[in-house]
Order: sequence, then C-alpha cells, then structure tokens
Amino acid sequence: MPAKIHIERMMHRSSIAVKGESAASYALIKLIPAGGGGGSVGLNLALVLDVSGSMYEEDGTGIPRLKRIQDAAKAAIAKLKPTDTMAIVAFAHNAQCVLPSTPLSERAKLEEVIDSIDMFDVDPGGTAMNEGMQLGIQEVEKGAGGGRLNQVVVLTDGETSGEQMCRQLAREALKKKIHLTLMGVGTEWNSSLIKDLAKESEGKWYYIDVNEKEEAQRVFLEEFESLASAGFLDVEMHLRPVKDVKIKRVRMVVPEIKPINLEEPEERHLVAHLGTLERDKPRRYILDLTLPKRPDGKYVIAQLEVTWDPGNGTRESSGMVPLEMTYTAAKHGYINAEVARHIDEVQIFELNDDLQRAINQDNQAEVQRVAEQIAKKGDLMGPRAAKKTMLAKQVLQELNVGGRVSKKTQLAVDDAARDAMELPS
Repeated sequence: MPAKIHIERMMHRSSIAVKGESAASYALIKLIPAGGGGGSVGLNLALVLDVSGSMYEEDGTGIPRLKRIQDAAKAAIAKLKPTDTMAIVAFAHNAQCVLPSTPLSERAKLEEVIDSIDMFDVDPGGTAMNEGMQLGIQEVEKGAGGGRLNQVVVLTDGETSGEQMCRQLAREALKKKIHLTLMGVGTEWNSSLIKDLAKESEGKWYYIDVNEKEEAQRVFLEEFESLASAGFLDVEMHLRPVKDVKIKRVRMVVPEIKPINLEEPEERHLVAHLGTLERDKPRRYILDLTLPKRPDGKYVIAQLEVTWDPGNGTRESSGMVPLEMTYTAAKHGYINAEVARHIDEVQIFELNDDLQRAINQDNQAEVQRVAEQIAKKGDLMGPRAAKKTMLAKQVLQELNVGGRVSKKTQLAVDDAARDAMELPS
C-alpha cells in the first residue's frame, strides 16, 4: 500500500461571531503519515565539523569537546542504512574534505576518519565555517538526485568568518533542495547567524551544553534518528483561501515550534514549504487567519492540499480537503482546548523573540518586563511549561543579581522556547 499523509483539521472555536468587518481566528492542521508509514528514503549526507583549537577544551567534564563530538558522531551513524552515503569535512582557519561521499556499508572507514579528523592539513587557528559549509554542500550536490534526502550537518563552537557567504550558501542550498542542520557547541557561537541559516535552508538548529557530558551524544542521536526516519520529501501544504479570507502565517507547533516559509505563486494560492516528514511521526501546524463577516451558517473558508515526494522523485497528493468555519452572529462558540494549548506555546515562543531582542539591545527594563510575562504565562500553563517558566525566572534572577543575563542562560531560554508538548493524535 503506498504511503499517504492523512490530514486532520480543527478550528480554534466551534463557531465565530464577527462583529466588525473581519475577525482573527486560528486553525490547527495535523499531518499524520499513514498507509504503513512510508518507505525509507535514501540519505545523502555531509558531516562538517569544527576542529579549531577551542574544540580541545574540556569544560569541566575531563573530556575534550572534540572527543565528545567524535564519539557522538560514531554512535549516531549506527542509525543510518548501509546504502546511505556520508562525506566528512573538517574546518578551522581553512577547510578540507577529508572523506568524499562514502556508503555507510564502509562504516569502519567512516569511523576511522572521524577519529582522526584533527590530524589532517587544517590550520586550527580560526573558524571558517563558510568554507566548511561550501565543501559540504559541494559533496552533497555531487550525489543529489530525486528520491534522496540531501542534508549537511554543520557543527561549530565559535564565531565564524564569512557570515555573508554563510547566508548566501544557505539560500543557494535550499534552491538545490539541500537542507542544513546547524549545531552550536558552548556559548561562543553566533546564535543569530545559526538560527538564520537554519531558517534560510528550511533546516534545524541545536544548542549543545558543553557542561553536560552526554549532551552531544543526545543531540547527534536525535538528529540522525530523524534523518534515518525520513519517509516524505519536499512536503508542501497548498492553501487556497476563498475571497476575503486571509492566511497571514503558518507555524509548526509539533514536534517543535518554528515559523514556516510561505509563498504566494498566484492569487489566493499559498504554499507552505514543510521540508521532510518522518515515518509515523505526526506534525502539527497553526494557521493565523483573518475571516470576513458572513451570515449565520457553515462555510468553506479554504481548500487544503498536501503534496510530497515519497522517495522516488515523483509527486503525490492528498487531494483537496476543505477547511470549514461555522458563523453564529449571537456569540462565539466554545474554544477547542487542544488548539488553545498550541496557541499558548506559540505566544511564549513569540515573547522569547522579544526577550532575545531586548537582551541584545541591553534594554534591561524590557528584559525584565518580557521575562515576567513569560514566567506568568508559563505559570498559567502549568507543568507542560515548567522548563520555560524556570528559565524565565532565571533570567530575572541574573538580572537582579548582576544586571546582565549570561550567554548560557540566553541560549537555554532560546532553545527551550521551541519545545512543544506532543499531544495524543
């Protein structure tokens, strides 16, 4: 049976009363891989590792950063299939492809190169991530083709040279359907750049706390298990709102919270680029809508279609499904608690953007105000927001004690803001 993506949808309210010309509303879209969960697509991967001098720091663990990363990478590649391929690139002051794309059936060779990655002709006195990215993308491009997941995983622990080139490379990679995963180790890397590169390439970013001995392995295993589970490539959500209905934004809310790139190739036809879906792992998205005034009744407000590459270079479709809304002029209907919980988490995510901006501008009054808002909202959300609440209170404590928020706390808050509780399907 061919793999399919099942679509479920629900509105924030059971019905809406529009008192003026229009009103805001939300819809929750669930995408659930069905029909056996899909096949396993091939992976065409490049691993790009920072081998600069700072990677030898032990951070109180007694084990150098690089050794922890090497061990994590070797554990993670065990999750891949023998037919998957991986290239390895080392970078510091310069960059070198230390192993061209090699099938995972030659795992011993891959492990040997990972173990000796700091022994090649790379000057450790710098952080030219742009050169490493370029070589990684070039290696993946050589093996790119329909039906394969083309991915570059980049890890760094410092601020890079060539930031503008990094951004350009991320944009070019997306055009070639090559996605980036960025991993920042410690606190000295440029978080704004890393997040931008993940967004530009429709990829991911991770923060690795260097004071946690097992953190690198946890992150690598999470990412490689995700890559190995890919079953649906280049997934797109096509939204066709009816006249006077506006779709303002699309955000993923499970498995993490993040904005989704939205294009409008023609009038009343929007396309949300969702990237890769894993087998048997549902995704959830919140649509921000503006609805016009209507007489009482039930209306189709948009048509929804999901398309994907199942791993053979062709396109398949869910077919069109309607998104409907009931109008009742007397009063609003009841709130759907499931949708409301996701909206609460999105609001904390947005508050975190305000918090990071205030910290970067050294606006202590604004940091105080926004951190208090996050803590208060987190308290209202209860146990599922406990970590976000705790970190917001830590921001306030550091601000009150020393007048500044540590970089480690900033990164932890930013990382936790994306966390989403996966509710039962």
